[in-house]
Amino acid sequence: MWSERQVKGCPLKVNITASCDAQKVACSGDGLRGGTVGKEIKSFIDTRKAGPGELTAHCMGPHKVAYCELYDHRDGTFTLYLKPQEGGRHVLTIKYGGDHVPGSPFTIRIAGAPDASKVRVYGPGIEPGVLATYQSRFICDTRGAGAGQLTVRIRGPKGAFRVEMQRESQKDRTILCKYDPTEPGDYRLEVKWSGEHVPGSPFMVMIFDTQEELNHFIQGQYQSQSGGPPPLPPADYFGGSLTYSTGFGQMSWRGSTAEL
Repeated sequence: MWSERQVKGCPLKVNITASCDAQKVACSGDGLRGGTVGKEIKSFIDTRKAGPGELTAHCMGPHKVAYCELYDHRDGTFTLYLKPQEGGRHVLTIKYGGDHVPGSPFTIRIAGAPDASKVRVYGPGIEPGVLATYQSRFICDTRGAGAGQLTVRIRGPKGAFRVEMQRESQKDRTILCKYDPTEPGDYRLEVKWSGEHVPGSPFMVMIFDTQEELNHFIQGQYQSQSGGPPPLPPADYFGGSLTYSTGFGQMSWRGSTAEL
């Protein structure tokens, strides 16, 4: 105003833009490291120290875009839900006010859903043999079977075996199993991936005292039309089991269970 008269061009309109700082946004949660197709993947985003701004998230997989949902808690914090459509390496971009937040873009490894049909079991430990020369080792190859838990349960003559499971490295998807039988008899090996039998499981293994007994058994298999050995007598048998998991994190031992 000039002498109580409005100056030419007034009133003036001024746009005030609130400043935001993407570097002050904090992101946390297991969802920023990885997950499994079909399971909820979530992370937490805190923008309270960054000032007002627009929060955006975008996640791209090897071939498909993953669905992103931001839930606003209306206090400056958000929960990000991811729904990937495929396994493999995903790139998650989180921006605030158009700028990347610390850590963005995040690289996320999404494991495929468990598929027991892709597990292969092979080796002398699932074949009949002679006790004195028997090699009980067998390999469980879980490559291509997605994330899951490998469980091996063996039934045999009481006090006849000890189960071992091992692998060469944390990223190795092949597991060496041994059960070292000390008595002849019938053995039943159950191999499951996330609760489902793998192809061929349960494996029925006959271990004999002599080569002659083994030869008779093999000849009988060719002649028999029954399709398998007789059932195990449950009163004289007991079970031994170990569990081995593949997923994310570090391996730790809890009694007879090895988890990754």
